Amino acid sequence: MSDERGGRPRDARLHDRILAATRELLASGSYTALSMEAVAARAEVGKKTLYRRWPSKAPLVAEAVLDAYGRRSSFRVADTGDLRADLSAWFAEHAEFVADPSSAALIRAIVAAAAASPSDSDALYQQLNAPQHEGLISRLRQAAERGEIRDGVDVEAVANAMIGSLLLHTLSASYDPHRSAPVFDGLVDVLLHGVAVT
Repeated sequence: MSDERGGRPRDARLHDRILAATRELLASGSYTALSMEAVAARAEVGKKTLYRRWPSKAPLVAEAVLDAYGRRSSFRVADTGDLRADLSAWFAEHAEFVADPSSAALIRAIVAAAAASPSDSDALYQQLNAPQHEGLISRLRQAAERGEIRDGVDVEAVANAMIGSLLLHTLSASYDPHRSAPVFDGLVDVLLHGVAVT
């Protein structure tokens, strides 16, 4: 996130240190316990430095997680012309991210944040889930325009099923990242081909 004048932060290394401190605190604690004061102390900066960049902890946490994802590079869904392969690749990329215990802890912290703080939940959704959702819907609409999926398919429902499945596996106590690919490949097959006998 930029400073109040727009553009890049005045000190990129300081900015990165603050985001790293935020992730460390989330991984070792919880969103509820996280405070701007604690982040400032961990990053060894003043509170005013934080508030010049983020008005509250919700957008700070959101950017810290986005930064861990690779600065939004994960939001676009590839378009190779093979919808099944593209959706499977999206799952594989995200499964690789959440296979890291510290990354999974960040996702769990975000879910807890949205549940614990209704006032922050909209901000967290807009910054974290909305870009993922829009990326999937855009790819699915392209597929519909090309005739890869039938007319009238609820692409929002498909996107929700994909994101929801990924979240369920991440939040599950028995989550095993090494089993993610076959599980998600099965989901892609179901989403693209359905389950009812026609």
